[in-house]
Amino acid sequence: MITLPPKFVAFDLETTGLVNTKDEIVEIGAVKFTIAVEKGKVVPKLISEFNTLVNPNMMIPEEASKVNHITDDMVKDAPPVGECLKKFTAFCGQGSILIAHNAPFDVGFLRVAYSKNPQYVPGNPAMDSLVIARTILPELENHKLGYMANLFMKRGEFTMKIDPAKMHRAVYDCEMLMEVFVALMRRRFKEKDWEMANIMASLAKYKGIPLFINK
Repeated sequence: MITLPPKFVAFDLETTGLVNTKDEIVEIGAVKFTIAVEKGKVVPKLISEFNTLVNPNMMIPEEASKVNHITDDMVKDAPPVGECLKKFTAFCGQGSILIAHNAPFDVGFLRVAYSKNPQYVPGNPAMDSLVIARTILPELENHKLGYMANLFMKRGEFTMKIDPAKMHRAVYDCEMLMEVFVALMRRRFKEKDWEMANIMASLAKYKGIPLFINK
């Protein structure tokens, strides 16, 4: 039995491009979840979701829209990034562990965005699920989130149905990440590893070294 399970926030950004010094955030998505044991198996338990489009104050390149399906029309009345960051910070809260697939990308964009919009910056640790996945499953031909989600689903490791049309929208990718992360760690973790008091040390065994937005 897990007496004090941690809270996690799986988050994802959609952006106008790949360079955080010149590109901008157009969507922030996140899901807050914890874990529980059902029929002897650790499973994720969704607590709440957060999603907002962001007005980037620039035109969205066609190449970016092809990937994330977000257009200029969709964001023209969206709030500015500073306002969205305040809501994201409040959603994360204190004590939750952030998770992102290729976390240096997302954390890098958030660092720049918070620096341009001075306000309280969350101090939550952010774990890179991509590095953890490569450590636990080095034999996979690739470690993209969609690939692993399909693989785990085919193996019956979770029941979420994968919809390719919804991939690369922030909240949907966060839901996938929640399921993939728990399925991944279930391969290595014993129940005691999931305890809040042990979770950071347990993740560190699989190259789960935290990044911080405020550093």
